[in-house]
Amino acid sequence: MDSLTTAASALSPAQWCQVFFGLSSAAVLAIQVIPKAAQHAILDYGARSPATTDDQTPQVTNMFNDLVKAFASIGQIPHAWFMHFYVASIAGSAFWAFEYLRNGPFLRLIAARQAQSASPAMSLEQTILIWALMALQGSRRLYECFFVMKPGSSKMCLFARIITGFHAALRASPECNLGALLSLHSFIGVAMYLYGWTMQNWCHKHLASLKKYSLPEQGLFRYLVCPHYTCECLLYLGLAIAAAPQGQMINRTLLSAFWFIVANLGTTADGTKEWYAQKFGAEKVASKWKMIPFLF
Repeated sequence: MDSLTTAASALSPAQWCQVFFGLSSAAVLAIQVIPKAAQHAILDYGARSPATTDDQTPQVTNMFNDLVKAFASIGQIPHAWFMHFYVASIAGSAFWAFEYLRNGPFLRLIAARQAQSASPAMSLEQTILIWALMALQGSRRLYECFFVMKPGSSKMCLFARIITGFHAALRASPECNLGALLSLHSFIGVAMYLYGWTMQNWCHKHLASLKKYSLPEQGLFRYLVCPHYTCECLLYLGLAIAAAPQGQMINRTLLSAFWFIVANLGTTADGTKEWYAQKFGAEKVASKWKMIPFLF
């Protein structure tokens, strides 16, 4: 026990974030090994919820499934409440900007603790860039919640909302290095982010323009079941590349967040294709990848 405590205390803030996202990814993947009925109770909402979907798969009743369903039913909240995550995201961005401008104690504590690890760190300019891009993403998603997406009364499990609500924590170095923003990593990462950011906005607008529970088939939807998830993964991969410390190919903390997002959204994309096949016919989506072209 003492050795475990010592090891935990030796972790830097960045390593704590990596452990957190690793455990979160494991939790998401663990859901895939429980019975299908229990998976649907936790993950499905709206048209795909067990109460509304016309699921043709046999439902096996047992104590575990009943327990999971009871847990999920207690934690049902409106799916529209998901916008509160983006409010929290913007508030977090504002908080860290305030901490930086006043050289606040929280930022100094994290920076000092990270510096003790002597591990490669982002430059100040990289940190400001990633902060701005994160704030831009949170602001756009909140705008879409109010002015693009159609309001609905569907509900989702609180646990599912929690596991989809985590964002990456950024680490900073007090050194200034304007060259970091002119590096190849920055150009590639920002280009990936902007493409994912722009195309995700288009996907959300297209989904909002459709009749309720109809099959999207324009643009990237011709090839992917959930291209808006693909774009989400792409923009976070871009952030991880743009935030790479000097001498490294990628930021490992943001990479761990990226893998969590892939696991989380991949799980949802799998269920979405399954529901589309049941609703519109398997032949309508048979040729489409779920989320990752050529792989998944």
